[in-house]
Amino acid sequence: MRKAQNWNQPCPDKSCEMYGQMNKGNISGISTYLTKSGSRSIFKCKCCNYSFSETGDTVFFDLKTPEEKVITALKMILVRVSISGISFVLSIKEVTILKWQDRAYRKADKINKILLKDIAVTEVQSDEMWSFVKKK
Repeated sequence: MRKAQNWNQPCPDKSCEMYGQMNKGNISGISTYLTKSGSRSIFKCKCCNYSFSETGDTVFFDLKTPEEKVITALKMILVRVSISGISFVLSIKEVTILKWQDRAYRKADKINKILLKDIAVTEVQSDEMWSFVKKK
């Protein structure tokens, strides 16, 4: 079995002593399955025996639509394309797009914490940000 350190997967079980810790050797890949977006892995924590999907606790968990289509719809929302316009272009019901938007909204804070964690900002960039804030 391959170790999860190859994928940076932490144990998602809050009652596990290894919860949230990555690359500690406690996670093993136990199987794979196919989705419309490609092959996905199932992992198992050796400490608590909890099994989980690589997309678990993400915007894409348990969606039947390909991830690329969901990402495209969310990007269109970001550039202010109307929900009805997205629905027409991608041939998706408006209510489905709104559900995807709600999923993304609920995960946004967690995503930002991960993505913005180790960003190196120079002093010049900090000054520019403060001058922008002061103008507002």
